[in-house]
Amino acid sequence: MILTGPEISREQSTGRIVISPFTPEQVNPNSYNFRLGRRLRVYVAAELDPRRPNEFTEIDIPDEGYVLEPGRLYLAHTEEVLGSEFYAPTFAARSSVARLGLFINLSACLGDIGFVGQWTLQLYAVHRVRVYPGMNIGQMMWWRPAGQIALYDGKYQSSAGPRSSDIHLDLDRQIARGRFPGLGTRVEADTAGNKFARLAWASSRVPVPEAFVIPAAEFAAAVPAEAMRRLQQVFEELRATIGSSFLESTAELADIAGGLRMPPAARQMLRTRLADVFGPQPSARLAVRSSGLAEDSAQASYAGAHLTTLGVTGADEVIEAVEAGWRSYYAAAAVSAQIRAGDFDPQPRLAVVVQRMVDARLAGVAMTGLTGNPERVDVEYREGLGDVLVAGADAALRGNDLAAVPAAHRPVLARVHEMVGALRAELGEDVDVEWAADDVEVYVLQVRPVTAAIARRACVGPVVEVVRLYTEDPPAGADLQEVSDVYAGYVAKRGPAYRLAAAQEVPTAPGWLFGFNAEGLAGDAGALALKQALSVGSAPECVLDLGGNLRQIIVSKDEVAARLAEFAEPGRVRYAVVRDFLRGDLGFISRLSGAGMVVEYTPEGLLALNRGTAGAQRVVVRDLAVGLDVPGNVEAPAQAAGLVEHLPAIARMTSAMQEWTGPVTVEWVYALGRPYFVDFSALHGDVELLTADDETISAGVAHGPVLRLDGTDDDEWLRRLSIGPAVSIDRSRDVTDHEGLARILNRVAASPEPPIVYARRPYAVLAVLIGQVAGFVFEEASALCHLAILLREARVPAAVTAIPYADAATAVVSNGSVALRRTRGGDA
Repeated sequence: MILTGPEISREQSTGRIVISPFTPEQVNPNSYNFRLGRRLRVYVAAELDPRRPNEFTEIDIPDEGYVLEPGRLYLAHTEEVLGSEFYAPTFAARSSVARLGLFINLSACLGDIGFVGQWTLQLYAVHRVRVYPGMNIGQMMWWRPAGQIALYDGKYQSSAGPRSSDIHLDLDRQIARGRFPGLGTRVEADTAGNKFARLAWASSRVPVPEAFVIPAAEFAAAVPAEAMRRLQQVFEELRATIGSSFLESTAELADIAGGLRMPPAARQMLRTRLADVFGPQPSARLAVRSSGLAEDSAQASYAGAHLTTLGVTGADEVIEAVEAGWRSYYAAAAVSAQIRAGDFDPQPRLAVVVQRMVDARLAGVAMTGLTGNPERVDVEYREGLGDVLVAGADAALRGNDLAAVPAAHRPVLARVHEMVGALRAELGEDVDVEWAADDVEVYVLQVRPVTAAIARRACVGPVVEVVRLYTEDPPAGADLQEVSDVYAGYVAKRGPAYRLAAAQEVPTAPGWLFGFNAEGLAGDAGALALKQALSVGSAPECVLDLGGNLRQIIVSKDEVAARLAEFAEPGRVRYAVVRDFLRGDLGFISRLSGAGMVVEYTPEGLLALNRGTAGAQRVVVRDLAVGLDVPGNVEAPAQAAGLVEHLPAIARMTSAMQEWTGPVTVEWVYALGRPYFVDFSALHGDVELLTADDETISAGVAHGPVLRLDGTDDDEWLRRLSIGPAVSIDRSRDVTDHEGLARILNRVAASPEPPIVYARRPYAVLAVLIGQVAGFVFEEASALCHLAILLREARVPAAVTAIPYADAATAVVSNGSVALRRTRGGDA
């Protein structure tokens, strides 16, 4: 809304508009006439350069006037000092002056609210025209603004006389601002990455440390054509070999990326931008973080895949850190994540964020919806910087329950809960927030969507699932709930033994894991599926395990569906372990003794034999190396004739078990005219089954041989490679780390089946093993760290347990329950 002449006069009288000197006769219906000052300024050179000061001469206009030549630019000034802190000014030539063919501005008629001074005019004549000092040459208008006012505080403030262009003072700064956008800029994720785009969005809502982004296009411009050709070739080889040449390929990628450098012009622009954001002599400690174009999306986080460098100071270190971040795009962890996503594009798609580091008193991670409850905020934190925490290299403090945290931490954690809840509500989705608090404020360092929760899979419609107990895995995301321990124990101990029995052609009683809900058992189809599964076994009865306190329930197979229905719930999948129950004619055990074998049996059953409540008869084979039909080699009562017939199979299985576990007793049931292998017990504690129910990091079930990474040497380099370096920038060429990674990958490849990896902590670099191992177990871990996020995204089961893993042979991870078979004497 433009001010009228009378309003201009009133606001001038109150001081809200500055006009000095003020002459009432100069007031127009909606403007004020200003006069031409006495001085002119003229550039000397025919070619002007906005990057440097341009030489000029000054002319005083005499009382008799001065003739302006056509095609020449003259910088003039107003006689009046004009401006306002409340209204937006514009100006134009008086119409009578314009009729002489004289322009008083070429393109800059809008002024800034807050500027007060003599205004510079750009005089340009179409014809030769004479001008006089003090002539009415233009008119100024004032407009009422809408919105919050930010006052001008620029280089032309309080000008007196004509001012030539000072664009050279901030030309590079303006170019750098456009090239490296800051938080206040609207940026797109396809150039700045989701990380910076979301941070820019959040910066208008919560405190965010000063930052700017180096877009991915700068990275692309730094890759020479020959390097790009080689990158294309390596990624084509990775696709063709399905990652089998991973180590060789990543070594070649590291060699190619090792030569990447920021071009000189970009370096200069970066120096300018650093001075603009952090001061002319920036001494602030900075964080240089990745912002990949595929990173932090709703589908995949790429958490920890790219390099973050903390504690960087000065332009030279920032440049080195940016280059190291670029090189990390082709490092093993990042390439592994890219391949897991099915992406074999070699193009450099990584932006880099430069941000002021918070002098953190407390720092951590907060997530919503981690366990399926959208109202819950899970917080893990530590004193000092949070990089060690997210890298999985340190234990976390829990900040979920404010009443349970130290009193000194409560204000910070309350603010974290408040901010995270507000961000989730505005975004309309669960969020993963990294934060840091100094002595004054709590800052948000990152906001991204939660890509995978620990929560169990959703149940939709009727469910009846049948899984073979020892040879098949449960569905991905299955929540075994009450039978987690039972399942883990059976699979960890009996699974390998049952597979060994199959190799020895010794029969075993089948077992199943049944998943069901009320809807599934209500129909004929569910009952039929259970009946068909149970028909595989020969026994008329089976044993139900429904939980830690509901075990070994013996029922007829015809009753199974009805008994499960008693525990079924609508809309929730529950699980039961079901095994064929062979009562049999005899229960017996076998063990090796010297060169021979002893078999003890009783008609009262295996359970009575183990408990010592039944008298046992004995069959003795004196020497297994001698034929069983050799007179005197086998000593057996007459009623054991059925067992004697099967002594070769019993001896074969018992010998194989002892070779596998050390001294052992093998447990059997003689039923349907043949011996069935049931279980085993190690002698002298050589084989021991341990179970624990601890914290779930990533839901699901997995089993396999244990691969331990808890040695001192492994811990040292795993920690070093997982944490962004503080000052030492280029870790990509660390041969020790590369050899350590190769050693682990080779151990995984040599495993007879995908192993369960045991490590002290969830080090971020272990992400390269995703897709090659069955699961993970950690001594201590953060559920919110980078590796934990990636494991949930990839649905790789992982848990935290306090079980001592010395000499562990095999393990089962089942939604936080961990069971293992370990040896205390001899090899596993």
